Amino acid sequence: MMRTKLVFAVCLMALVLAGCATQSVNMTILRPAEVNLHDYSQIAVGDIWGPPQQWFRAQDIRDAFTARLIESEYFESVLDRQYLQMIMQEYQLGWSGYLDETTAPQLGGMIGAAAFVFGRITRDEYKEEISSETVTKKDDDDVEYEVLKHTRTGTHYLGVNVQIIDIQTTQILAIKELRTQFSDSRSAEDRQPPKIDRDNLYRICVDDLSHQFIRTVAPYYENVSVTYELDKKYLPELKTAHQMVVVGEFERAIEILQSATFKPGIPDKSRAKAFYDLGLIQMYSGDYDNSLANLLEALELVPKSSRYARAIQTCRDERYKADQVRRQMEGF
Repeated sequence: MMRTKLVFAVCLMALVLAGCATQSVNMTILRPAEVNLHDYSQIAVGDIWGPPQQWFRAQDIRDAFTARLIESEYFESVLDRQYLQMIMQEYQLGWSGYLDETTAPQLGGMIGAAAFVFGRITRDEYKEEISSETVTKKDDDDVEYEVLKHTRTGTHYLGVNVQIIDIQTTQILAIKELRTQFSDSRSAEDRQPPKIDRDNLYRICVDDLSHQFIRTVAPYYENVSVTYELDKKYLPELKTAHQMVVVGEFERAIEILQSATFKPGIPDKSRAKAFYDLGLIQMYSGDYDNSLANLLEALELVPKSSRYARAIQTCRDERYKADQVRRQMEGF
């Protein structure tokens, strides 16, 4: 189960050269959910409803939310609509055809403590427009000629209002408006442009809504780009340390950078880079106290560095987010 795994997780994705003075590494960091559902080992997925013509849309969204919950492995049990309906029928509970805030209390006594999710489609709309412009081109003989370029642009808009309640008390735990939109374009010269694949845009929207939803209820992973500083002239070992980070050797990278901070005969600006890089690695290793101390050392050496000042604030923010993750992932 996800809550028994390590609270802090870092996965290196790629090394990107960002110029001679810096080097960037893409990292995957565990982030806290927007809503702390730590007290609930179960989550029940009720209905997403809308007008009758949107029944299939509602089913798609509900299924996508359920799939994301299962993939997250955050909850011990994910109870879908079919299971809940079966319980209501087995115990001969009244069922109006929908599983929402009015029917949830009847289930509370049967399944125990659980967070209950239901929602309503607030927007499901496709819009399309065609624009035209005159474009000048050249033929094989380099003679200019004009064509009329037509562009068809289609956009699908999808929105869902989601509510999360305690299934036993019906206390509202969270209300979240999820919205997304995706567009696609097709062009043609002197003729009508090809049609847009509307179904594909809709599927992309549903997938994006499911990503938004899982970030609301469960800790999730986020890619961040971390930019380290280099110093080819005075501290070439900084690059070696970054290479250690790329292959996951954080302890070795820290050792190299700690030695670099004591290297004699180097300018303050170069020494500050070593403290800064050391602080970044410690930050994304979860060692926030030492990270903050080293970032402050870097700023003291180069007081006008806005980069170092931002890193100090980032360290404080990361420590706060890590504390939230810990609270959300402690055992039941």
